[in-house]
Amino acid sequence: MKRRIAVAGLLLALLLPGRALAFSDVPEGAWYADSAELCVEAGLLQGTGADTFSPQGAVTLAEVMTVAARLHYRAGGGQGDLPEAPESWGTGAITTPAGAVLLSFNTCEQNRDLTYRFDTQNPRQLHLYLTVTEAEGQALTPAGGAASAVLILNGKQVLTGSLAPAEGYAARMEFVADPGSDYTAFNREFASFLPAPATGMWYRNALWYAREHELLDSQPEEAAFEDPATRLDLAEWLCSALPAEELTPINQVEMIPDTADQAALTLYRAGILTGVDASGAFAGNRGLTRAELAVVLARIVDPSRRVLLPAS
Repeated sequence: MKRRIAVAGLLLALLLPGRALAFSDVPEGAWYADSAELCVEAGLLQGTGADTFSPQGAVTLAEVMTVAARLHYRAGGGQGDLPEAPESWGTGAITTPAGAVLLSFNTCEQNRDLTYRFDTQNPRQLHLYLTVTEAEGQALTPAGGAASAVLILNGKQVLTGSLAPAEGYAARMEFVADPGSDYTAFNREFASFLPAPATGMWYRNALWYAREHELLDSQPEEAAFEDPATRLDLAEWLCSALPAEELTPINQVEMIPDTADQAALTLYRAGILTGVDASGAFAGNRGLTRAELAVVLARIVDPSRRVLLPAS
């Protein structure tokens, strides 16, 4: 039933009265014009200015991730904009057991030089290091040695341990987890903490949503989201976001000449993606324009646009 809900909801939005779209850089009758309009009205794409769409602009990985998150959200019954990422996402703190903040930091502070390691003891212990200012170091230096402390990530307590100046480093503090700690919460929250964009970054909500819902969970944490995306990126993100009901095969495609990627094959079979030449080549490393992205997304919004490929 997910497919009926998602598609019907998107098409209904197109039938309701609304503003007429008019992009100054989209010629009337252009091969992508109605697709762009459809995707903007459906809330999957936005213009790049007051009256521009930038059809030849290169699509970034952040844009691909964002449309995938929007598709997943709508397929699950969500309406309107994606949920807001919590303000605590990407923040950290070391506090006293009573909750008084000793040191706060966030994922965007490069000067903190946040690193960690596990020692070779059994049970293993985590050592987390942060660079501090001279004033912070003086305030944090315990008079009688290491002081009890709590590590907070994304607003959640993940470990208890002790805090002291790092041996041999005047400007570094070291948090050492208590022996025998369960690192499940630390591993989960630290993996989410690392890629968090700064508050106000336009794709922050999409990345938080994608990670919360494990969309493309193999996506590396260090992914350059503002770099150009490839056709392979698009295929994998779409397949991670769409329910199986949206990917019903309409084509019998046994293989693609230049790739064995399962996501690409699934989208060929569903009539959502097609080849770039007469042989049906996928060209997974090729980038894509906003016009091309709009055409692909329009086939998801309106299944009547999906492409029937000639029988091989």
